[in-house]
Amino acid sequence: MALPSSTPAPQPDPDLQTGLQYLRAGWFDRAEPLFRAALGRHGERPDILHYLAVCLSQRGALDDAEALWRKALAKDPNEPMLSYNLGLVARRQGRLDEAARRFRDTIRRTPAHVEARLALASIYLDMARFAAAERELVEFVSNVDRAIHEHDGEALKPLQARARNMLGYALYRMGHFSSALEVLDMAMIDAGEDTARRGQILGDRALALGGLGHFDEAIAEAGRALEFAPESASLNHVMGFVLYHAGRPTDAVAPIRRALELDPTFAAALKTLALAQAAAGKGDEAVDLLHQALRANPGDRDAVLQLSNLHIEHQRFAEALETLGAHLKAAPDDVQALNNQGLALRGLKRLEEARRALKRASRLASDDPLVLTNLGRVLVDLGRAAEARPLHEHALRGLPGDSRLLAHYGACLVVLGERDKARETLDAALAANPDNAEALAARTGLDA
Repeated sequence: MALPSSTPAPQPDPDLQTGLQYLRAGWFDRAEPLFRAALGRHGERPDILHYLAVCLSQRGALDDAEALWRKALAKDPNEPMLSYNLGLVARRQGRLDEAARRFRDTIRRTPAHVEARLALASIYLDMARFAAAERELVEFVSNVDRAIHEHDGEALKPLQARARNMLGYALYRMGHFSSALEVLDMAMIDAGEDTARRGQILGDRALALGGLGHFDEAIAEAGRALEFAPESASLNHVMGFVLYHAGRPTDAVAPIRRALELDPTFAAALKTLALAQAAAGKGDEAVDLLHQALRANPGDRDAVLQLSNLHIEHQRFAEALETLGAHLKAAPDDVQALNNQGLALRGLKRLEEARRALKRASRLASDDPLVLTNLGRVLVDLGRAAEARPLHEHALRGLPGDSRLLAHYGACLVVLGERDKARETLDAALAANPDNAEALAARTGLDA
């Protein structure tokens, strides 16, 4: 309804006007008191609640900002920006499932919300849901490609470079290394002269090249990436990661330490440094690093598995069980954790418990070679070598020529009295790895 001509038009609120100017300029500390004053006069209007929440989030008061955004969303449930910001807060606080739900809700209300779509894909990457991230990003890239070609949208190229960069990384994490390289090459073209993006793309190319076993190329690519951004914690970590997997753990230490100097909270770098130190014979330092990672995030699955592996390798079986305890309560179907639990129990001679843990793991992952061979080892310990034999043979179909599996199978054949086949199997294990202690001991026993 139009106001009568005699009624003066409402005057804009000066605090809101000035506060918005400060907000756009990034002067959040100046904007906050103005929005608080406007809130006192106008009540809990969704727009004012939103502006004030932005100020609070910028100074780190996330709980207070979240409370304001929740109030605003309750009053205006159809405003996508409110659900999007709640998603950002949930992500910063580590509540990834909630963040994903908020971003999906934003996309449902506004399918063209670019940042929400990329944020959802990024959340899936953080949650290791790489196939879900790939689906989101393939659709996104396809839509942006169409917009570029149909509307001469050169301005969209930086956005496409970012999306393709994320897609290439998702493909790398799924083990599709060649496909990742193809996508990352396209991302490099889209990136143009954006040096920060080009550095990130080169870093991800280095990872994919390493995945293919092309370590010299991977190291060179990581070096080129660092030329674009020498102060990038992520790219210093990439260099260390590639060097470690290239069999150069001592060389890997310096760039990983540099990554941690640049970002002391970089959990992935802590874990890679632990791997490098363990490979360099510094097991105690590796354990300390993993404890540091777990203090920062007690639910870090990779750190739990890595630390329990280290304890098992050094025959600290009780410590391995303690490390796995809380994680297995939270994730009782984690196959790798069950496998490690079985190995620790075997080391403590708690063989029936070890059998039950490994049997459970084998039901969850019936073709996992390591689970099958470890269950076979425990059955041999229990005097049930005949039951163990088909498990070892099944495991070797999954990892033919693996020195560890051949040694376990050879030891089983020794117990079964098949000396010639055992000798042949143990010789194959030693040909694959002359330092395999179990194979050496079993072979020496046969000769004796």
